[in-house]
Amino acid sequence: MTDALAALAPNFFQVAYVVRDLPAAEEWFKKVWGVPLFVRSENMSFPATSTYRGKPSVSSMSLSLGFAKETNVELIQPLTGPSLYTDFLDAKGPGLHHVAFSVPNFAETVAGLKAQGLDLLIEGHLDSGTDFAYFDCEAAGASVVEILGFPEATLQFLERLKAGTL
Repeated sequence: MTDALAALAPNFFQVAYVVRDLPAAEEWFKKVWGVPLFVRSENMSFPATSTYRGKPSVSSMSLSLGFAKETNVELIQPLTGPSLYTDFLDAKGPGLHHVAFSVPNFAETVAGLKAQGLDLLIEGHLDSGTDFAYFDCEAAGASVVEILGFPEATLQFLERLKAGTL
C-alpha cells in the first residue's frame, strides 16, 4: 500500500454499487442493510469538462444516496453513454463498484495519489461545488477509489440525510 493510499483510511465515507434497477436496489438496501431513507437524483450527467480515460465523458446516470449507520451508500444506475459505470456493469454485472473518501484537502490528496502512479479514471467539479476523482487501484489490491471534496453546504445536507431529518 502506498503512503497516499494509507492516509485515506480516516476519511472513509462511502460504498457505491452499480445497479440495473434503482428502485429495486433501494428496496433491497432498505431491507438488508437497514438504510432508512434514500434521496434520488434522476438523469444526472458528468460535467462537460469531465474526461473518462482521457476522453470527454458524455454519459448520464441516476443515483440514490442513503446511510447505513455512519456509512454513506450510493446506488448508481447508468443510463446513457460510455462511463466507468457502464464498463463495470458490462464486464461484471451489478455490484460493489467503489469506495469513497471525503477528504479535507481534495487537491493535495489527488496530487498525492497521482504521484504514487495511480491511474486517474475521471475527475471533475460539480455545480454543487463538490470535487471528485476516481482512481483505478487494482494494482494496489482494490478496485476503484473515489476522492471527494465537499463544500460545507453539501456536508450539512449529508449530515441531515444521515440523521433522517430531511
